[in-house]
Parts: sequence; C-alpha cells; structure tokens
Amino acid sequence: MAYQITLGDQEYATLAAAAAKNGMQPEQLLHDMIQRLQTSPQNKSPVTLHEFAEMQYREGKLTHLPTKEPLPPEMLEVLERRAQRYSGGKPASEMVIEDRGEY
Repeated sequence: MAYQITLGDQEYATLAAAAAKNGMQPEQLLHDMIQRLQTSPQNKSPVTLHEFAEMQYREGKLTHLPTKEPLPPEMLEVLERRAQRYSGGKPASEMVIEDRGEY
C-alpha cells in the first residue's frame, strides 16, 4: 500500500536541503529516517537511580557520587562538631511561641 504525504514549500525545501547535504534524493532521505525509527529501541529501559546520579555528576550538579559505605569516624566527628557549632540557641518552635505574645 502506498501513501501520499503533503508538504508545504518551506517543509519540502528543508527536506531537499538536508537530502542534498547527504547526496541523496528527498524521498530516499525520508525512507532512511523511517528505517532508523523502526530499528531504534522503542521501549528504552528507565534510568536507574545510580545512572541518574552519574548523569548529574557528569553535568556538574553533584560534587560526589553517593556510596553505601559508612562514613569514616574522622568525618563523623567533623560533622558532629559542625552540627554542635551551628545548633546553638533556642529551637525555632520556642522562638515562635515567644513571638506570639499574650492572647
């Protein structure tokens, strides 16, 4: 069965220019494009969390890749000191209660 497709002048000119770059006729370029669509995997498997993290790392959105290894004791000590340094003062809930004042 044969089908006919209607293209506007600008669409055909774009197709003809792309075909000329590759040294072929516009019809052959369309057939090749359809062939690539048929052979490309239609159902790509979804990206796993690890693959997603690697993509983010390569794009510079992550500073390091997470691992399931526990942190070394030295790093835990550093994190604990930082937590103690920045956690001084009253909890936010107490400050909110004080700011409410009398009812």
